Amino acid sequence: MKRGTRHSLAGVCLSGLFLWGACGGGIENELTPTEEPLGRAESAMCSGTSVTALSISGASTYMGELASSGSWTVASPANAVRMEYYVDGVLRSYGERTGASGTWYFSTTGVACGARTLLVKAYPMVIDSSGNRTVCMDSSRSLSQAVIEPCPLITAGTSHTVAQTREGTLWAWGRNDHGPVGDGTTTDRSRPVQVAGFSGSLTIAEGLWHTLALKQDGTVWGWGGNDYGEVGDGTLTRRLTPVRVVGLSNVVAIAAGAEHSMALKQDGTVWTWGRNHYGELGDGTLTSRSAPAQVVGLSNITAIAAGDWYMLALKQDGTLWAWGNNGWGQLGDGTRTHRTRPVQVGISNVTAIAAGFIHTVAKKQDGTLWAWGYNYYGQLGDGTTTDRVLPVQVVGLSNPSVFAAGDNHTVALKQDGTVWAWGSNTNGQIGDGTSTWRSTPVQVVGLGNVTTVDAGMAHTVARRQDGTLWAWGANYSGELGDGTTTSRLTPTPVADLRLP
Repeated sequence: MKRGTRHSLAGVCLSGLFLWGACGGGIENELTPTEEPLGRAESAMCSGTSVTALSISGASTYMGELASSGSWTVASPANAVRMEYYVDGVLRSYGERTGASGTWYFSTTGVACGARTLLVKAYPMVIDSSGNRTVCMDSSRSLSQAVIEPCPLITAGTSHTVAQTREGTLWAWGRNDHGPVGDGTTTDRSRPVQVAGFSGSLTIAEGLWHTLALKQDGTVWGWGGNDYGEVGDGTLTRRLTPVRVVGLSNVVAIAAGAEHSMALKQDGTVWTWGRNHYGELGDGTLTSRSAPAQVVGLSNITAIAAGDWYMLALKQDGTLWAWGNNGWGQLGDGTRTHRTRPVQVGISNVTAIAAGFIHTVAKKQDGTLWAWGYNYYGQLGDGTTTDRVLPVQVVGLSNPSVFAAGDNHTVALKQDGTVWAWGSNTNGQIGDGTSTWRSTPVQVVGLGNVTTVDAGMAHTVARRQDGTLWAWGANYSGELGDGTTTSRLTPTPVADLRLP
């Protein structure tokens, strides 16, 4: 159907929307905003029409359901409006409302948690006395709004663990002598305790002795050890509760290395702070910094990761860039030379990245997993224990939905909800019921329906679809959260906390 052509329809009103074609009603041809321009007759009918006002008065999402409402006004001769509702650029629903002004309501399910974008688009309509509709496609008005629901997360630091609820509160446990648990004390915790005075979290990252959190408002907060300024508040003072990282806003991603930190801003730039002994801040110097500074020469970045002494940045074009310590080839540029500025990694078409102690893992567009760097324990997953200065393919595993690199082991979540791991297993962090190192992926026993995983220094954590949290491996400081300090060779449930 041409844009602006008249048509007749039947429909019913659902949830305040007049839905074309609902309950058996028909549309002669579905109207889309990309069809032909208005013909002369329709142009005359639509002349002078416009959507003079469009508002979003509220938008929220919880447990996968997004709901929003607002109002609209059209100018004569328009006497109705066609509404379209998009989530992250995908058309979810459309409908018709009559009159010169009114309100709209939209809801949809199956929306992924995290930061989403709702776009509402309105087109003025002219309805004649016979009920024929003319949609004035050249006179639309649109409005967008970010809608954020924190994802339930569990992440592993060196010897502490942090979990995030859908409400944006944080819970932590494990080693706390430097304060990374964030409860205002330096007491180790073997069960989850709430991070003091903190809410509105969107995502979290953990380093050696410090923790970072990205708030929904785009600000970054840090706490814990701060010997090199890794907390980012402009001081070297240890912080036992969250403080704001100075000079950063509009942040969309964060990462924490051993004693350095990084952030990705909405404009695609990367910012770093903390220890800089090997050039891990990427600013061309070896000077540590207690406040963020921009990494020069990087743009159009979509993802970041931090290893113990090095950093990674993924560009929009699928190229990967790295800098910092390279003693084991973890930068992947074919050398063992430390780099104080970003260099390109010998891999392309990358879609996701993870950094461990001194080994790196990347997923390519074709779903294959690749790794490079230190491989003494088999953590590269290529069936050997040979260090690699260029990427090699992980054997027997493809298209994981999530993967993470610990100090000397690697873990991946398959699409079917099973978890696989390889590398060092001295403390049972592989989760196969043994302490045998593995140079190729093996399945974690007794664990299915998993939604996310992460790897710490020598422990591994996971969240199942039912909201239960599981951990295994080293537990010297209570990092498994089961109320004990007993290491586990297989997954054990975290006490007192669920993340539905």
